Amino acid sequence: MPVQAIVSAAADEPAGLLTADHPLAAVAARKCQNSHLPHLLPALVAGVACGGCWADVVVADLVFAIENGLPWDIEVDPEYIDEVAVDRAVRLALETSADDEAAYAHVELTTGERAEVRQRLASIRQRRNRRYRFVCSRAAAARREAGR
Repeated sequence: MPVQAIVSAAADEPAGLLTADHPLAAVAARKCQNSHLPHLLPALVAGVACGGCWADVVVADLVFAIENGLPWDIEVDPEYIDEVAVDRAVRLALETSADDEAAYAHVELTTGERAEVRQRLASIRQRRNRRYRFVCSRAAAARREAGR
């Protein structure tokens, strides 16, 4: 009778396609950190998240894609600008009245998105300053007329 040996994978070897480079890895890691007690962390698949959290995130992603008629395979466009993330970062910067990137540092943005945020904030500052200059020039004109 033939004997077949079953060899398990090494503990540090990633399981299939679930790696730290997976598009949903950050979401799975966040879900795993938020859904387990800190002192009772489960075994992590590929050092990212537990199997249950990976499964929840992947299934939720697939359900969302099916419900919205999205294609299964999406080619990542490096020039893509996430408008929602950029709007959120601009709003945070305006709410805190900060001119540096510390106001929206916790928002995950690509280099292109950070450049877009800086451009939008500069545009907003120019518009605000333009109105201020117009009001000042009208006030100066009124003073000149009053002095004549």
